[in-house]
Amino acid sequence: MEAAVPPIPLPRTVPLAGLASSLAACLALAILGWLALAPVPVPAPVLPEPARWQARAMEHVAALSVAPRPIATEANAQARGYILEQLRAMGFAPEVQRATVRRSVVSFGVHTSIGVVNNIVVRIPGHRQDRLRRPALLLATHYDSGTATLGAARAAAPVAALLETARALRREGPSANDIVLLFADGEHVGGLGTKGFVEQHPLARRIGLALRFDSAGSGGPLRLFAASGAGKDALRGWARAAPDVGGTSLAAELMPPMPQHPDIGPLAELDAPVLLFANTEQRFDGERANDTLERLERASLLHMGDVMLRLAREFGEAPLARGRHATHAWFSLPGVGPVHHSPDLGWGVARVSLLLLLGACVLSFRRLGAIPAVQGLFGAALLLVAARTAIWWQRETLSAAARADDYGAALAAGAVVAIGFLAALLLVRRAAGMPAAVLGSLAWALAALVLLMALRPGVGYLYAWPLLGALAAYLVLESGWRPAQAAPVRALVLCAGLAPAAVLLPPGLREVWTTLAPHGLYVAAVLVALPMLCFAAPLLLLRAPHALAAALALALALGFALPRTTAAPAAATSTPPPNRLTYFKDMNTWRAYWLMPQQPLDAWTRQVFPDQAAPSIHVDTFGWKSPRQWLAVAPRDDNLHFPDNYILRSSVGKVRYGRFTVRSKNKAPHIEMWVSGTKPLRSRLDGRTLTSREGPWWVSLYGMEDRTMEFEIEAKPEDIFAVTVQERIPGLPQHLLPPRPRDAPPLLPMTGTTVSTDILRFYR
Repeated sequence: MEAAVPPIPLPRTVPLAGLASSLAACLALAILGWLALAPVPVPAPVLPEPARWQARAMEHVAALSVAPRPIATEANAQARGYILEQLRAMGFAPEVQRATVRRSVVSFGVHTSIGVVNNIVVRIPGHRQDRLRRPALLLATHYDSGTATLGAARAAAPVAALLETARALRREGPSANDIVLLFADGEHVGGLGTKGFVEQHPLARRIGLALRFDSAGSGGPLRLFAASGAGKDALRGWARAAPDVGGTSLAAELMPPMPQHPDIGPLAELDAPVLLFANTEQRFDGERANDTLERLERASLLHMGDVMLRLAREFGEAPLARGRHATHAWFSLPGVGPVHHSPDLGWGVARVSLLLLLGACVLSFRRLGAIPAVQGLFGAALLLVAARTAIWWQRETLSAAARADDYGAALAAGAVVAIGFLAALLLVRRAAGMPAAVLGSLAWALAALVLLMALRPGVGYLYAWPLLGALAAYLVLESGWRPAQAAPVRALVLCAGLAPAAVLLPPGLREVWTTLAPHGLYVAAVLVALPMLCFAAPLLLLRAPHALAAALALALALGFALPRTTAAPAAATSTPPPNRLTYFKDMNTWRAYWLMPQQPLDAWTRQVFPDQAAPSIHVDTFGWKSPRQWLAVAPRDDNLHFPDNYILRSSVGKVRYGRFTVRSKNKAPHIEMWVSGTKPLRSRLDGRTLTSREGPWWVSLYGMEDRTMEFEIEAKPEDIFAVTVQERIPGLPQHLLPPRPRDAPPLLPMTGTTVSTDILRFYR
């Protein structure tokens, strides 16, 4: 039998010295967390004459954001004309790429969007003789907006910055590479503009790097919001040119695709890296009605233009190479700036952490046996489940805090749960021993790391480096190395081991909350944040009253982790609300109606719905499944045409077959169509396949003007179906509305919707 290994005697330490060392270590970790969250100093602007630059850019924003400018509308054409005029005045020869683009999205059926886009493309030739063989740099943004927003920050501000960047590049002279400027159309209806450029423009085959600029709010500095196919070269260029531009792959990996949210979109189909930059503070409301010129931060616009010019200079001279790479993880370190590494390195760190964890378990439990290890593992799991349950009890508070951007309430709820976790962890230490409490917690952090690396490689850095540091510190402290038994040295080693956690976890916690929670995804934010509690376990190694040290570290860390005042302010009172009225002209009833979603009536809308006591479901007109809404019969405007539709054939054989034409005499910018009563098996438009498998069917058409389109639909023979055709036109017939009171606040111009509808029935 092997002789039992006697425990290593530890030198007695003075309690006051142990307490002082522990407090110093906690303070050092808190300072590191503060440095990680502190903003990076912004370098001096490289813009020529920043004051004049900003004045010109604001003039562009003001000219573009006079009204909503959705695709195929008159306001959209006016914005395009303004951009072309400015570019020509600078000496460029811009091209308008007019293309018909189709995009299908499979989600509970097939939604097909088809639109005629008008992209503005400018090529700035480089000075190298071999420039035609060198990949080009693409700077991209979009100029269209949604139907109920002026789009001052989102679209108008990036367009203004790109216009002034073009002016600066023109003044400075050509760079080594060709630079292509893209002002895309139709981005708010599925990225049709960039898809048209990628698929149909010859310059798309020459792009070696694409930089896209957008806005997720009305203020704040620019940050690297997302990346696609971006390897070390693209990220190194970003770090060199704009070290003050933050961002993490954590947000990019965790943020799901959401409507009207900045994303790379069809540019990801380029055979080249793509970087998306956007500002994210002062977020918009749901309809983005508060995206106005008055709310736009001038400093944010200036920073966007400055970063855009720096990146254009950097990549305009750098050797670019076509081809996509595995997207690296990226984040920022205090005093260092942007850092990136490949997912393979993250997996390597995970493997080393696993080996260290196994070594620590062998070192710690060879004397004590397996029972404490099991107790520590399941004890930590029980604590994590309890923390999750406690947060579940706070779900209504967290949900309300997320909707209201109240980080203070989220911080309070999280602090209570975290303090309870640490207090319970002390009980696990007392019951199972120090090694069991520490290693059991870190084992679950390792499990979270492996899971994240498998699902979202760009998130792995958040746990990989803190776990490696914590395990290395544990091995040093528990290896029996005598110098490490002194309280000051012990605190110093532990501080060094937890430094990666102090630097990465507080910004990661803030990023998780600010990225996911405002969109109702606070549960996902909590699931990512819970394993962070495990990194508090090594604090138990401090030789001091553990509760005091742990509570102090927790209070300081949480105080820095979630900001209380980075939320979007309420919309300014001067922000004109959108008009939510709809003028609905229905061919089936040969009548017209005023409609409005369920909301309180004011003095003006009360005149529109004088006999309505409450919104209701109108079965005869819209069916049982229609929402509650205000409805009143309206005068019929004969200048507004019904959809010009004709059934060409309706027959039944092996399949039920319907063929019909659709044409808009109103030249409606938007036509919406859907099938009810069946799930079409196949469909075609002008002889070309639209869908080829069974499923729900709807089509959105943009910019078709008065073109006649021929559709064919095949369904099961026993099904009878109907096709609803709606022409949607921004604005309302003002001559049919009562005059608006003088003291009533103004409404957002060109909002409200005019709808002309028809239903084609295929019964025979």
